[in-house]
Amino acid sequence: MADARSTALLDMTRLPPLGEVLDLAAAQLAAWMPQQRWYAHKGAGAPQVEVAGWAPLRIAPDHATVLLVAAVHLGDGERPAAGGTVDSRPDGAADGTTGAPDAAPGTGSTGPREPDALYQVPLVLRRPEDAPAPEEGAEIGVLAVAGGPLRVDDATRDADGRAALVATLVSGDGACGPGLSLASHRTLPDSPLPLGRAMRSRVLAGEQSNTSLIIETEGASPLIVKLFRVLQDGENPDAVLQGALTAQGSVHVPAVVGAATVRTGAMRTHALVAQEFLPKVEDAWRVALRLARAGEDFIVPARALGTTLAEVHRDLAAALGTVAADEGAVRAVLAQMHRRLAQVAAEVEQVAAHRERLAALLDTAAGQTWPAMQRIHGDLHLGQVLASPERGWVLLDFEGEPLRPLAERALPDSPLRDVAGMLRSLDYAAGAVALEHGVDAGSWAADARAAFLEGWAAEAGTPAPAVLAAFEADKAVYEALYESRQRPDWLPIPLGALERISARGAGAGSAG
Repeated sequence: MADARSTALLDMTRLPPLGEVLDLAAAQLAAWMPQQRWYAHKGAGAPQVEVAGWAPLRIAPDHATVLLVAAVHLGDGERPAAGGTVDSRPDGAADGTTGAPDAAPGTGSTGPREPDALYQVPLVLRRPEDAPAPEEGAEIGVLAVAGGPLRVDDATRDADGRAALVATLVSGDGACGPGLSLASHRTLPDSPLPLGRAMRSRVLAGEQSNTSLIIETEGASPLIVKLFRVLQDGENPDAVLQGALTAQGSVHVPAVVGAATVRTGAMRTHALVAQEFLPKVEDAWRVALRLARAGEDFIVPARALGTTLAEVHRDLAAALGTVAADEGAVRAVLAQMHRRLAQVAAEVEQVAAHRERLAALLDTAAGQTWPAMQRIHGDLHLGQVLASPERGWVLLDFEGEPLRPLAERALPDSPLRDVAGMLRSLDYAAGAVALEHGVDAGSWAADARAAFLEGWAAEAGTPAPAVLAAFEADKAVYEALYESRQRPDWLPIPLGALERISARGAGAGSAG
């Protein structure tokens, strides 16, 4: 009689072909994916899912780890408008979910039409009997297949699955399968990654659009491996920009040590990126909240943060170049701002009250001097910055706004978009302590904003007030749409900014 362990062995020769097994899992993925925080199409109806491509990462005696790209076809439900479902809240906190998703069954085949989205979903297959208990949130479902049932788990929430993902970077071998290929790349090709057999791993809590794994090996610095969930053709800015800053020797980003690219069909993009992990550090959002609530000024740290951002912009410009902010480029940026203003004013009546003055501000900005366009962070707020005792401020997550098309996020943009994002985030810190603790931190925010802008301008030059005000107004308009839909109690924060900006008119500064 076979022993207890033998019943849990995964004899692939007794199972249907792996491609058929994965096709069977598509319906379970359709029910499971909308429940995940990284699923970007909540509110878009019940998805249908099919397998776009897959490749085996590891076939072990008791489990198989497979990298799968799922093609999602959305149903007839209403799709979220731009700015409705976002990766991170305007205040920089981690939780930006939009409520309970619709979970509904899908099918493994939806015909030849192009998918609405491609998602990266690595899986672990095991025999359910005598297998280790799944980590919280790992189990996707159990498949009834010839040769016995199979439990399907999210590989990022399985120690063996995480090890198989990281092994693609360690070995450099990549993977290849039907409709999918994976290649790994190291920042320094001859330098081994600081990983070994005694590896410990866990999922980083609180992420939204991606999944990050913390990898710890005794005697080596820890790493964070980010798996990009939504895949779009082109290079991911998070890998490209942080890689460029690492090559420039910047201490203001975690050093990139490796990355992997994936190809499925005509699409080629980054699958994951690995970089140093800075443990036991606070993000700037928590630092600012604590100081604002206590009435302790943030002037010196804010000024240093402005200087840090200017240095990051300088290094990105040196590595990836700049283009002149000519009339056409300025017109295109302002046209997008006008469109957003019109959309939000039609939905949020409090914004409509400011529309005429804000539109006039945008028109005034057209005639001002703009800094050169370049690659920027694109989604900067206090939650994207770490306070390192050894290195000062360290910026994270250069992916840009995740719901914008990747091609747009790869275009040069104005560095003032990052400046405005941080000014708004400082304002949000004051608004948060007022709403949650009844503390008036208006003067705290005004001082912090002025110091931050002073630090940035000392390195990058003083921007035209109307141009900076236009970028801050555009960000506040976006925030007003978000808050009106998700957190009406917080709507006064962006509305207060719009009141301040529109009341000053086109010639006013932004940092007060």
